[in-house]
Amino acid sequence: MIAPKKVIWAALVLMSTAAVGIGCAPPSAHGPATSTISVLLPPSERPFWQPIANGFEAAHPGTHVDLVEGPQSTDLRESLYTTSLLARDATFDLVYLDVTWTPKFAAAGWLCALDDSFPPSEREHFLPHAWDAGIFDGHLYRVPVRTDMGLLFYRQDWLDSAHVHPPATFEQLAEDAVVLGDPPARWGYVWQGAQYEGLVCNYLEVLTGYGGYWIDPETNDIGLEDPEAVAAAHFLVDATQVRASPPGVGTYQEEESRRIFQDGRAAFLRNWPYAYRLSQQAGSPLVGHVGVLLMPATDGGRPSGTLGGWGLGVSTYSKNPELATEFIRYAVSIESQRALCAPTGYAPALEAAYLDSTLLAVNPFLTRFRALHRHCTVRPAIARYAQASDILQRHLSAALAGIESPQMALEHAAHETRLLLGPRHPPRGTAG
Repeated sequence: MIAPKKVIWAALVLMSTAAVGIGCAPPSAHGPATSTISVLLPPSERPFWQPIANGFEAAHPGTHVDLVEGPQSTDLRESLYTTSLLARDATFDLVYLDVTWTPKFAAAGWLCALDDSFPPSEREHFLPHAWDAGIFDGHLYRVPVRTDMGLLFYRQDWLDSAHVHPPATFEQLAEDAVVLGDPPARWGYVWQGAQYEGLVCNYLEVLTGYGGYWIDPETNDIGLEDPEAVAAAHFLVDATQVRASPPGVGTYQEEESRRIFQDGRAAFLRNWPYAYRLSQQAGSPLVGHVGVLLMPATDGGRPSGTLGGWGLGVSTYSKNPELATEFIRYAVSIESQRALCAPTGYAPALEAAYLDSTLLAVNPFLTRFRALHRHCTVRPAIARYAQASDILQRHLSAALAGIESPQMALEHAAHETRLLLGPRHPPRGTAG
C-alpha cells in the first residue's frame, strides 16, 4: 500500500507536469527564443498577463515568457510551487506569490533577494503596505503587482431610509444589522465564516478594531488570550446568535456572501473590492446604492482591512534570474499595470497608477481605495504562517459551530500556536 503522503506528492508532481504541458503559451511571435522564463498563474488571470508577456518579448528579442496555467485554487498553486522548489527544479523562474507566502518561501531559501534591483528608495513608488509585505528578515523577496484589502460594504439607500448612519463601532454595526435585517428574507451582516484563510482575515480585522493582536512576529508573543481577542471572537459568534448573520455563515466564502448582498438580501457585507466592482456593473440593482467603509473599531482599536494581494519573486533555482528580474520590472511599469488592472478591476500596487486617467476612467473606485489602503492590517510575517493560520481557523470554526466557547477556542489556539512557534524571544536590538 502506498503511503498517503507519497500519493499526495505523486499527484502534485503529475499535476505540475500536466500544467506545464497543457498550459504553456504558444511560441513567441517575435522569432526563435534563445531564453525562456516561466511563471505559474491562475487560469482566470492568464489572459490578462498575455499582453504583458507579449510586450516584454517585443522589448527583449529572442526571449519567450511561458505563462503556465495552473489550478485556480491558491492552495493548490502553492503546493505546486512548493513541490517544484523542494526538488530544486528550475521549471519556474518566477514565483507569483500571495501576500502570506513570502516568509515561508524566503526562509526556505527558495527566493532570490531583490534588494540590488529594487533598493529601499523604490518603496515610495508603491503603496507602502503592499511593498512591505515583500520584505522578510530585512530583505526584499517579492515585488507587489496588485494589492487588495478587506472592506465593509453597505446599502446606503437602506441606511438613508432608516435614518441610520454608517457604523463607526462594532456595537453600532451589530445594532444596525439587527434593525435593517428581516430574516430570513433579509440579513443584517454577511461575511466569510468557513474554515479557510478568509475566516482569519475576517477575524483579524475585528481583532484590530478591538485593539488586539494575533502574533507578534518579532517576539513570538501570542495575543489570543487577551480580552480584546476574546471580545473579537464573541462579536462574530454573537452575530449568528442574534440573527444579524445567517446561521449558515460558518460555511460562507467570498462568493456565497457576495451573492446574498448582490441579490438584495443583506445590509452589510465584508468582502474584497471586487465585490464593489460587480455591484456597480451595468444592470446591477445596486448601482449607486453601495457605500464602503473600513471595518469599525472600539476605543483603543483602529478601523482597518486585512491586506491581500499578489507579487512576483525570482526562484533561487532559475537559470535566468537576471531576465526574470527584468520581467518583474516590466510587470510593474504603468503600461503593464494598465494591461492587468484595467480589464479586471484589480487594484494596482504602483502609486502612479492611482493618478492614471485610463485606470481611473474604468475604475473610479481606485481613488477611494488608495485612501483606505493606508489603514491595512497585515498578517504576521512568520515562516510557519500556514500552520498558525490553520490552528486559528480550526478553533474559530469550532467557536462558530458552538463546539467551543470563544474563550476556550482562543486558549486552545494560543497553546497550539506557542507549541508551533517555540519560546518567546526578545525584540531585535535588545539584550537577551
